[in-house]
Amino acid sequence: MELTVDSAALGAARYTWAMDRQAAATFVATAESVARARRFVRITAAMWRLRPDTVADTELCMSELVGNAIRHTRSARLHCRLWSARGMLFVEVDDEDLRDLPRLEHAGEDDEGGRGMLLIDTFTTAWGTVPRPGSGGKTVWAALPLPLPR
Repeated sequence: MELTVDSAALGAARYTWAMDRQAAATFVATAESVARARRFVRITAAMWRLRPDTVADTELCMSELVGNAIRHTRSARLHCRLWSARGMLFVEVDDEDLRDLPRLEHAGEDDEGGRGMLLIDTFTTAWGTVPRPGSGGKTVWAALPLPLPR
């Protein structure tokens, strides 16, 4: 049975759905933290016994979100979360900059960047951004279907 959920419900899920499990890590906003965030995903995925294809998609998603926060915001620190609920796996990155919102870009054939959010849009169920009240920052999130373990 497939779960059907709209993007608005997924965006509000953090505040309205009971979490099955969650993990979090905080990193300094430097290029080295992209690899650390991928390692955080792999360690968490091993503990949660996620399927290899789910791990690969989650790792790519976290890598893109962290990389974007490092490149496009003035954040000193990033807070990363993985959590699951109702058959969905959520990837979240908090930054300290409410101004620079991620958006889909259509990069040219020879452009070296500009494809990150397009990738995320392609293989996730939904993604979005929500402000973090009182912090001046935002949370960028993405949701992926969580297949049952084999």
